[in-house]
Amino acid sequence: MAKAKKISTDQRLGCESLLGCIFQSWSPRRRKPSLPEKDHKAKGYLAPKSTTMTNPKIIPRKSTDSSTQTKRPDPVKTKPDESDARKSSESARKSSDSARKSLSSASPRIDSKSFSPNGVMGNIIVKPQPAVKSPDVSQTRCRWEGKMVNYRHDPETLKTMGNEEYCRGRFGEALVFYERAISADPKTPTYWSNKSAALISLGRLLEASDACEEALRLNPNYERAHQRLASLQLRLGEVEKALCHYNQAGKYTETKHIEQVEDVIKCLRRCEEARRSKEWNVVLKETCFVISYGADSSPRVYALQTEALLHLQRQEEAYDVYQKATKRLDIDCFIKIFGLSITSYILMVGAQVYIAAGRFEDAVTASRQAARLDPSNVEVNAVARKARAVAAARLTGNLLFNASKFEAACVGYTEGLEQEPCNALLLCNRAASRFKLGLFEKAIEDSTLALNLQPSYRKARRRRADAYSKLEKWQHAIQDYELLVMETPEDEETRRVLADANVRFRKQTSEEFRFKGVGSDLVVVN
Repeated sequence: MAKAKKISTDQRLGCESLLGCIFQSWSPRRRKPSLPEKDHKAKGYLAPKSTTMTNPKIIPRKSTDSSTQTKRPDPVKTKPDESDARKSSESARKSSDSARKSLSSASPRIDSKSFSPNGVMGNIIVKPQPAVKSPDVSQTRCRWEGKMVNYRHDPETLKTMGNEEYCRGRFGEALVFYERAISADPKTPTYWSNKSAALISLGRLLEASDACEEALRLNPNYERAHQRLASLQLRLGEVEKALCHYNQAGKYTETKHIEQVEDVIKCLRRCEEARRSKEWNVVLKETCFVISYGADSSPRVYALQTEALLHLQRQEEAYDVYQKATKRLDIDCFIKIFGLSITSYILMVGAQVYIAAGRFEDAVTASRQAARLDPSNVEVNAVARKARAVAAARLTGNLLFNASKFEAACVGYTEGLEQEPCNALLLCNRAASRFKLGLFEKAIEDSTLALNLQPSYRKARRRRADAYSKLEKWQHAIQDYELLVMETPEDEETRRVLADANVRFRKQTSEEFRFKGVGSDLVVVN
């Protein structure tokens, strides 16, 4: 009986400990944790983990075992006074606070609204997630990247896929999806309009213009396509067409768009007036204004700027500007968009650029194309005649020079310069002929003129440096040789000639000047 009674007492104590844990977790203010005690005597016994603290004001429950129960003292004899009770309660409270602090320092309390460091909350284990930065849209992977795409989807699905690629900045991939949608359903204007948007982003404005026109052919009242085509026409310099489409764009047209087109129209009128009066500085300034107002891809505007630079003897800049204007020169497409007269003018300016650059065969080809498009244009026919005459003069002079007939070659180059006085190639070739004839001063004059037209013309600089060396003008020769070495450091021949010129220059200066003084007081006396 005693053994059974003892077992029931231990069970009751375990239940009380469990109830105390539940009560303390429900009421945080009454929670007073303490470290669990271990029974080292029994190996298989695990004491219940309880974080309850004994309240000093409450008398603990005594065991009912008669062997462990002691006599209860008489309350009358052992009654303490109020001051002793207060002191004992304060000391008990301090001891409990110190125990709670030590426990909290050993294992900090976990907030009910946050996870523990290892991510455990109850029976749910949450893996710690690293901080993820918001990725760039263009760098994100689409849902079908790296997978085989079935292009037999319905057109709307292909359009949606193209839109997703377009939003990510992948315009080439978007264009592929739009073209697949068009091949599946070529009569939907939305697909053509979206294709034009992708082509604009890729810089293929002429093809984008064709796609917009096809969309408007399918639906003439498509306002979004009108607005897109108007912005394209403005960039291409077709301002009258741009104004017409803006007027049909409805809600997509704003007042600033109309004002922008009107400003470009005014600048282009001033350009034409200045060109007729040959005020090339004004033409150059107005073309810069037109480009800043939005016509930044107009071949006509860049042709006007190129012509102004040619007449201002800025040939290298003119060549660069014309190459930018005709990066994707398609004559048939130009005729369709800009018309015969403007296309002929662009080709005529190109012929002039090629003449200045020494590309005479290309100049003849461009001038013939321009004359074929506009045969009644007097200016175009004059440029075509000039291109043929200059090309023939250069060919004749080269044949005579190769035959060592330098004087006749010089005459042939001079005939070409009569047609085009400011041609750097003909000037440089005549300088070579005069150098062979021993006319070093004349060779220096021609080379200097060629360098004024094209400062980066290496062949003209080398010929001038050689002519200076023949005249023993070593200081000028050294300047040209040093520039050549800076441009082409791997040229060993130029390095050797530069070293020889330096030696001769030092020798010349040592003979012309005598020195007076010693050390830092050295003075050069003429």
